[in-house]
Amino acid sequence: MLFETQPSINEVIIEANIAEELNADYWVSFSCKDGEHINEGDKISECAEKLSEGFPHLRMIGVNCTKPEYIVSLIRELKQAADLPIGGYPNSGEIYDPNTKTWTHSENAKDFGAYALSYMEAGASAEIGRA
Repeated sequence: MLFETQPSINEVIIEANIAEELNADYWVSFSCKDGEHINEGDKISECAEKLSEGFPHLRMIGVNCTKPEYIVSLIRELKQAADLPIGGYPNSGEIYDPNTKTWTHSENAKDFGAYALSYMEAGASAEIGRA
C-alpha cells in the first residue's frame, strides 16, 4: 500500500495502524510546505521519529507533491530521524496563476535530472524494504 501526499501525521498514524492490523506492507509519503515541515505544520523529522518504532510493516518514508527545491532538505531530515529507505518525488515546480488559470515554470528551476541526482546524493533510495 502507498499512503501518499499525506499532510497530517495524525492521519498517517491512523492509516499505519490499519495497515499494521492487516499485516500489510506500506509506504508513507508526506506533502510539505517547506524544507522542514509537512503541510499541517509538524516537522518532518518528528513525524519520522513517530513512525520509526512500532510500525514493523512500514517499508519506506518519503515526500511527494512538494516543490522540487525542498526535497533535498526533507530527505536529509528523514535520513537523520528514521532508519528506513527514503523516497522523494516532487511536483513539477510550476507556479499557478489563478487570474490567468495558467502554470508557469519557476525561474530558478533546475532540470529534473539535476534534481533527481541531488535527491539520490542526499540519501533517497530506490531500495524497497528495510535499510
